[in-house]
Amino acid sequence: MDHNLIVKNYIQIDASPEKVWDVLTDPRYIRQWDKLPEDFGDEAVNAATEIDFSGYSKMKVSTFEPGRVIRYSLHISDYTLQAIPDATYSYEINVDENGKTWLRIEIGDFAVLLEDGKLYEESTIFGKTASQKIKELAEQDTYSGSGIH
Repeated sequence: MDHNLIVKNYIQIDASPEKVWDVLTDPRYIRQWDKLPEDFGDEAVNAATEIDFSGYSKMKVSTFEPGRVIRYSLHISDYTLQAIPDATYSYEINVDENGKTWLRIEIGDFAVLLEDGKLYEESTIFGKTASQKIKELAEQDTYSGSGIH
């Protein structure tokens, strides 16, 4: 059977693309919508960023277009590199013809894991909760007029 298991979330955010980018790349925000290793630090995510969850997984930035796209390649330590290609976490900011900011999150393809639908299910939940939290954080700071606390 030829199919893929890619989680896709699209959400409109009532904030500037720059504010959404801050929420996607500033560790003080990221820690509110995703997990980071304790020793990650406070430096913003950039093209050379690696996030190492020692003994479990490693995420490395594979695409970095400031203000627009950040894509991570995920390697899961439980699987051999020869057995599966890396999965991808992709965050893309777009502005539509009406000036509205949209965030697209795509995670996968988990079909390559064959027996592990659990990661797909977990990523489906993550995609929904992360997109809502990113929206909340970007809009909260936009409406309150405050920056990072």
